[in-house]
Amino acid sequence: MENMNNNLKMSGSGISGGGKYNDVFISGSGKITGDLDCVYFKTSGSSKVIGNLKAETIKISGSSKIEGNVEVKDIKISGSTHVIGNLKSENVSISGSTHIDGNLYAQEVNISGSVIVGKNCEAECFKANGGFKIQELLNAGQIIIRLGGNCFVKEIGGEHIDIRVNPMNNSIFRKAIDKIFNTKAELTTDLIEGDDIYLQNTNVNIVRGNNITIGTGCNIGLIEYKDEINISDSSIVKDQKKI
Repeated sequence: MENMNNNLKMSGSGISGGGKYNDVFISGSGKITGDLDCVYFKTSGSSKVIGNLKAETIKISGSSKIEGNVEVKDIKISGSTHVIGNLKSENVSISGSTHIDGNLYAQEVNISGSVIVGKNCEAECFKANGGFKIQELLNAGQIIIRLGGNCFVKEIGGEHIDIRVNPMNNSIFRKAIDKIFNTKAELTTDLIEGDDIYLQNTNVNIVRGNNITIGTGCNIGLIEYKDEINISDSSIVKDQKKI
């Protein structure tokens, strides 16, 4: 372990206290006890922060656990990460496996891996390609979801909402795999509310919006629409009404 010019480098197995640093690098098995405030945090090994983590940039390509809240400008995760508290960031990019026990707050969220959010997710722009679970509310101005697995959100609210099956999941090979293992790329939620809505492979109790298009593979209890509605013959809509 080295501490030079207010930088912290851990390349073996070690423990360090928290504090303020410029750059923090962990390439071995490192544990930091206490709140950590730094400019740049990068881990490619196995790391644990017992406290809150604040940084300008965070890059995680190994296995990391943060036992507190995370506040950062830009975070990129390509490994396995567990945040015990809330994650607040301007830009979030996740291509690995991430579990956030609390809330996720961001300007832009890009997900291409597997994500679980224990509470709410709020963003200006939310893009997901894969499987995810949000236990409470997903609220964003723009929501673009390309289903690549089983997804769950308690409620969804936004201006422009576009939920479709990932084109890769429409292949004959993928459909055969889904049939064998009884899996399906679909989203399940109680409520979807927005201005312009397009849905595919979505199971939802209530859909409410101005302009609504229901594509293939949906099962919907009630649609409440203001302006226009289009429904695919292959989807089930139990009731609809203009408001």
